[in-house]
Order: sequence, then structure tokens, then C-alpha cells
Amino acid sequence: MMTKTNGFVRRIIVFALEVAAVWVIGSLLREVLPAYPVGIMTIFCINAVLALSWNLISGFTGQFSLGHAGFMVVGAYTSALLMMKAKWPFLPSFITAGLLSALVGFLVGFPSLRLVGDYLSVVTLGFQYIITAILNNTTKLTGGGLGLPGVPYVTSLPVAAVTLTITLWILSNLVNSKQGRCFVAVKEDEIAAQSVGIDTTYYKVVAFMISSFFAGLGGAMIGHYMMYLHPDVFNYAKTIESVSMVILGGLGSLTGSLLGAMCITLLPEVFRNLATFLGGMGMLGPANFLRRGWMVFYATGFLVLMLTRPQGLLGRRELTWPGFKKWIGRVVVRKEARP
Repeated sequence: MMTKTNGFVRRIIVFALEVAAVWVIGSLLREVLPAYPVGIMTIFCINAVLALSWNLISGFTGQFSLGHAGFMVVGAYTSALLMMKAKWPFLPSFITAGLLSALVGFLVGFPSLRLVGDYLSVVTLGFQYIITAILNNTTKLTGGGLGLPGVPYVTSLPVAAVTLTITLWILSNLVNSKQGRCFVAVKEDEIAAQSVGIDTTYYKVVAFMISSFFAGLGGAMIGHYMMYLHPDVFNYAKTIESVSMVILGGLGSLTGSLLGAMCITLLPEVFRNLATFLGGMGMLGPANFLRRGWMVFYATGFLVLMLTRPQGLLGRRELTWPGFKKWIGRVVVRKEARP
């Protein structure tokens, strides 16, 4: 027992040091780099949190939700209103945003997670539209269709990076625990899981609440980064963006979600900068096409990936340092074995 306690304390200390290091590195990068790359890194951290949250409910538990943006908007408006109306500090507002999103996730998940497949997708999508309609019609509180301007700017690169680090650490420990194995059992074969005594409804609801909590944190970061909120910011396309990140990186892979978030974040910037470069070279036709039609290349690349590697870039594998060293070792052995 003492050994287990010492091991737990040691892991907590190491994690605290990692968080401190991420905060220091993020602060230094914010000071020394131009605003553009700092903004891209901040958006990547936000997108990665959203992708990780959706991956938990769909990649590990096997429940396909299309209403994830609804939990983002709950977190975004909760944190913004607590800071603007109630004058709360950022950290309590931020945590409360996640907790309220988790509560809403419970209220939605408890009755709807008894459904499966397309029925669950339709229910969660309907929830997203209900939340949007409520926000559009509560003008005095949320600004309604005019939006909510003046949201305090808090989501700096250190804040986003630390939030991503904490999210990744919590979910990594969760999916490698007994509860995480139960999540995977529910995904692989729900009937078999029930036959060995796993309460599948309980684990689906728990996964849905945890996923909603981190989605709420991601939504709060978006609001405090844009300094403006509107219900249409968190529309159906925002859910599809999170789904695309996870599918691109690999369902059931945490590091795959990071890789997918990186690709989805960088691709628009690559096309935008390429269009600017071509425009500067006098190639106005290709430049205008890239500005307006770059989604054609994006969709084509995604389609090719799904046809050639439907499990995503990483599948269910994780990128780890030991695994990377083993891969390097295999490459070296192959080269030495060649005549």
C-alpha cells in the first residue's frame, strides 16, 4: 500500500513539473515569436482539446455523437457570462463551465444513450439545435442573434497549452485504467460486456459526461480567445471539424487526435499562405482558386485517406517514446540486413 501511495505521489509531482514546464515554454514562445505562429499554436491546443473530448465518447466508447458543439457552446457562454455578469475570476468560471457542460451531458446522455447508432446521432444533433435556439432567443442574457461582444481575452498560449496538457494527462490515465477498459469493452461488444457484469449504460453516461466536460472547456477557450460569442460559431460544422480531426488521426488513439488536430489546424493556413505567395508572384488565377476552392483539395485528400487507410493515420496506436525507439531500431536493423 505504501509503495502504491509513493508511486501515485511521484506521478503527481512529475505531472505538476510538466505543467509548470509547459506554462514556462508557452510564455516564452508568446514573448519571442510573432503573433501569427502564436495564434496558430493556440488554436491547435483548443482544437486538440475538442478532438480528445470527442474521441473519448466515440473512439473509446463507440457512441457516435453529432451534438458535441452543443456542449462547447454551453461552456463558452457559461464562462463568459460568469466573468462578465457575475465578475467571477477566470479559473472558477472556467471550471464551472466544464462542470455545467458535464451536467448537461448527463441530462442529455442518461435518456439518449440507451439508443444506439443513427438514433443517438439524431438525438444529440437535435440537442445542439435546441441549445442554439435557446441562445438566439435569450437576448437580454446572451445577446441573442446579435451575439455577445466584450468577452474577456484570457486564452493565451500558456493557458491553452496547460489545458491541453491536463486534458491529455487525465484522459490518458482514464483510458488505461479499469474504467477505460470498460469503455473499450462497451465499444467492442456491448452484449458481451453486459454478460460479464459491466453496467454498459453507466459507463456510457460517465464517458459522455467526461467528454462533455472537456468540450465545455474547449468552448470556453474559444470564447475567451475570440472575445466574441454567437450561437452560430458553434454550429454543426464545428462538430464535423472535431469528428474530422479524430477520424483523420485515428479513432481510439489520443496521440492520433493530436495529429489530426494539427493537420486540420495547419491545412487552411498552408493554403492561405500559398495563395498569398502565388498572388505576390502575379499568378492571380491560381491564387484566387486556392482562396475560394481550397476545400476541394482538402476534401479530396480526406477521401483518398479514407479509401486507403480508413482507420486513420495512426489507427488505434499511440505515439510513445519507447515505441519510437523500437521503430528506429527496426529501421536500422533492416538497413544493416540489406546486402
